Amino acid sequence: MAAPSYVSDLTTINDGSGTFTEPASAILGTLSNADTDNFIQSTSCSSKSTGASGAPALAGIGFQASGAQTITSPNAFYCWVFVGGGGLIDTYANGGIRLLIGQDLSNYRYWYVDGSDYFPYIGWQCIAIETDNAVVAATSSVGAPSSTKQYFGAIFNCKINISKGNPMAVDAVRWGRTITVTAGDLANGYATFAGIAGTNDSINNRYGQFQAIAGGYQLQGRLALGSAGTAVDFRDSNASIVTAVSRKVAASFNAIEVLNASSRVDWDSIAWSSLGTVSRGTFTVTDNADVNIVGCSFTGLSTFALKAATDILTSIFRQCDTVTAPGSNLTGSQFLLPRVAADTSAVVWDANVDTDGKLDRTTFSKGTNAHHAVELGTTSPTTVTLRGITFSGFNAANANNDSTIHVKRTTGTVTINLIGCSGNISYKTAGATVALVTNPVTLAVHVQDINSGASIENARVWVPVTSTAGGKPYQAAVTITRSGTTATVAHTSHGLSTNDWVWIAGCTGADGALYNGTFQITWISANSYSYTMTGTPSGSAAGAPAATFVVLNGLTNSSGNISASYSWNADQPVSGRARRASGAYGTLYRTGPASGTISSTGGLAITVALIPDT
Repeated sequence: MAAPSYVSDLTTINDGSGTFTEPASAILGTLSNADTDNFIQSTSCSSKSTGASGAPALAGIGFQASGAQTITSPNAFYCWVFVGGGGLIDTYANGGIRLLIGQDLSNYRYWYVDGSDYFPYIGWQCIAIETDNAVVAATSSVGAPSSTKQYFGAIFNCKINISKGNPMAVDAVRWGRTITVTAGDLANGYATFAGIAGTNDSINNRYGQFQAIAGGYQLQGRLALGSAGTAVDFRDSNASIVTAVSRKVAASFNAIEVLNASSRVDWDSIAWSSLGTVSRGTFTVTDNADVNIVGCSFTGLSTFALKAATDILTSIFRQCDTVTAPGSNLTGSQFLLPRVAADTSAVVWDANVDTDGKLDRTTFSKGTNAHHAVELGTTSPTTVTLRGITFSGFNAANANNDSTIHVKRTTGTVTINLIGCSGNISYKTAGATVALVTNPVTLAVHVQDINSGASIENARVWVPVTSTAGGKPYQAAVTITRSGTTATVAHTSHGLSTNDWVWIAGCTGADGALYNGTFQITWISANSYSYTMTGTPSGSAAGAPAATFVVLNGLTNSSGNISASYSWNADQPVSGRARRASGAYGTLYRTGPASGTISSTGGLAITVALIPDT
């Protein structure tokens, strides 16, 4: 790429050197003056004396543009204003500073934008108002203003009369919203925050969009990192940035957006906070660019919309809104006291990507809002792993607006493996069955040819437990009733979940063969579950039915492997078999044993060598 480029979209209405006139009102004081000493931009501004004080004593500075201006949302009207006396202007509520727009000198709307309670110190300030947004209604009007925008200016409500000098001024007025950063590379220098501010703060620019302030920078508008046609390579560290107090704009006005999939954005130890509450600043990765954010903090910002290639590691989101992460890597980050609404979530995970390795070692604290920590969307996997996460303050009970995890799937089973997590872990579901598995370990079986060592695909593996030591049911006495082909098992405190396998044995009589066998269950309650038989029995199960948990029941994959993960209270022995008895899969193999003890902390790996059945 080339040297970095920083371009503003602001259209200049007047740069401060034009002819300024007064609003048509007898109470607005003396005429303004062309001021070549106290300007903020270019070489001049328009200033004036107070001339009066009282309740109110209004002093205005304004001008008629050469033609009507088109300022449509989300663009805003930017105006530089100056107050030269600490006690000069009234409060915000009394319209200490007002910006005005109209079609002529007698017909205009005006907005209260600032006052002594928010602007207690003297100096220049750039103020933006999103004039055409329905949520930003004008405070009042003079005459009968139309939608035409040709007259612009500011009004000051003076509390005192300053007899020396011109303590009020207006400089460049413009409209727009976005400053765009493109290009940058190692040879020419990467794009940086200082580079943006250097362009913004040039005496000939003074855009007011991304300016240097004491100790850092301030954003007012939209910062586009990259464009649709040009990528950016932006790398910076150890900077402090604030989102400006923008009272007369929509919530989405202040924004950071990453564009172009070829862009790269690296931030290290960046502290970004919001000074205001109306437009806190959104962060959006529009294209799946290479975004690497490490050790940063975001305080009071609005929403974050990320992409799969976005990494935000060991960073802090403090009192921010929802972070939408479709497969993003958020390892080690903290989500503290989010501002999200009730029954919504701090992090939304709605992508077919396991959270394992993506949300590891994160921290979630609820605060006072009744929200969830993590939302698993309808496209997220049916099995996810949360590893080393700390949850603080969430409800220990399920089905509440502040339960820890919100599962949005309406059907099926969602298994959530919890490894090394702490705090209350509960869930609310939109209809799917949810299985929380704490600290699972894996039983893995590999089947191979005893002679060649080649992996055997489609070998049938069946491995039940052989004692109750680890907490899974072994030969537990049950009763079984039926409705059609559905068998309902009464099994006290079974501890099983939907899709688990059980081996039913001990049923006798003419229907015993229908009830007996290995079945995948559907959870009904803590004391019952059901399974589907291959036929319809004539009555309930006779004999002494017993249920045993089956860890594995299925076929090996192309690598000769089959595995399953569960949590165990203690070590538990298992003993089963592997075989391949179907000629549809090629060579037949005799049955081989698959036995051992599953460690509650380490699991178990078994290799079964089968003899060809020739």
